[in-house]
Parts: sequence; C-alpha cells; structure tokens
Amino acid sequence: MLRYHFPIFHNGETQVDDVGELFASAELAVQYGARVARDIASDPDCDRGAGTVVIVLDDSGEEIGRRAVRGGRKRWR
Repeated sequence: MLRYHFPIFHNGETQVDDVGELFASAELAVQYGARVARDIASDPDCDRGAGTVVIVLDDSGEEIGRRAVRGGRKRWR
C-alpha cells in the first residue's frame, strides 16, 4: 500500500492534504480523486466558477492526476 495525497486548489489557494490515504495502486488513488471531485460538485453550494481542482499526488509529491470541478463535465488531465 502506498500513500497518496489529495490537495484541493480553490479560489487561487491550495488546501494541503497532510494526511493522505493508502491505496494499492495509483489507479485506485486517481479513482478516489475523481470521487472527491464528484462529491464537491454535488454540493448545492459548490461554486463551479471558482476554479476548484482536486490534485492527486503520489508519496514522492509527483502529480499523477487532477480533476477540475465543473458542472457536468469533469476531465482528467
């Protein structure tokens, strides 16, 4: 199991994830990041114009995925 971190960029600021989560693979971590983005987007108070992005980092701090929170269109880059 490896630790992955999920900082959230919102309104020009980054909310750091110091704890992270354990996953057996990077693919599972990326799927979790997508779920976090969906959860944020499902909040009725979500400001989709705020440029919110969920970033997935491996334990070395390398970005392995990101998901922008937007209306019905969310894409990994």
